Amino acid sequence: KFMALDTGDTAFMFLCTGLVQFMTPGLAFFYGGLVRSTNVLAIMLQSYVTLGFVFVLWYTVIFSMAFGKSMGGLIGDPR
Repeated sequence: KFMALDTGDTAFMFLCTGLVQFMTPGLAFFYGGLVRSTNVLAIMLQSYVTLGFVFVLWYTVIFSMAFGKSMGGLIGDPR
């Protein structure tokens, strides 16, 4: 059966996603301040590449484990 989307839950997810998107440049600048000036760009790119990797991982595997059909009440089925 298809469950209707709750507007409150959806708004909360969008809010959290937006906050993470704002956090990533801040984290990149923080890590960039901890290294020598020759390595700043590499460290900042590392933060953004990691964000992209996590997005792909969430989209392909983790979403179904979080919200999929329950396997023993502990975790969702990753199919």
